Amino acid sequence: MRDTQEIRFAVLMFPNFPLMAFSSVIEPLRAANTLSGRRCYSWLTVAAGEKISASNGIGIEPDFHVRNAPEVDRIVVCSGGDAEHLAADEEMAWIRKNLRAGAQLGAVADAAFFLARKGLLDGHSCTLHWTSQPAFKEAFPHLDMRSDLYVIDRRRFTSVGGIGSLDMMLD
Repeated sequence: MRDTQEIRFAVLMFPNFPLMAFSSVIEPLRAANTLSGRRCYSWLTVAAGEKISASNGIGIEPDFHVRNAPEVDRIVVCSGGDAEHLAADEEMAWIRKNLRAGAQLGAVADAAFFLARKGLLDGHSCTLHWTSQPAFKEAFPHLDMRSDLYVIDRRRFTSVGGIGSLDMMLD
């Protein structure tokens, strides 16, 4: 039985996702559960394939294929430097279904590119990995892109990846 106070996260992974950003999303949730002595957070992994490889080559089998992934309270999109090229129609359908149900949406590393292309950052401040910030500003001049380690703006949250993701999750 799920604790009604428990916040359920999903990490939506794309090929070549940065493992450090991925771990920096989940480990603070695990630590919070351990330190509190109760299950404050749960998490699951979602992808469009049976196995997804991180940018360092480590493979992860997601808990759910995006077609049958459950609704969650918060989605964190985790992708690498090719986020501006992702089509991801199935992933978008699942994200939009969760947003309609009230989920919050976030991105780590370069996943803000993906969300911006789909219009999901319109009207929100955001950030992404520093190497991608010039191209992001050029592609989305109407968005409030900041150079902060992370940005939490109402129901959207973004980080530069790595340790910035850890700081964001702690906040």
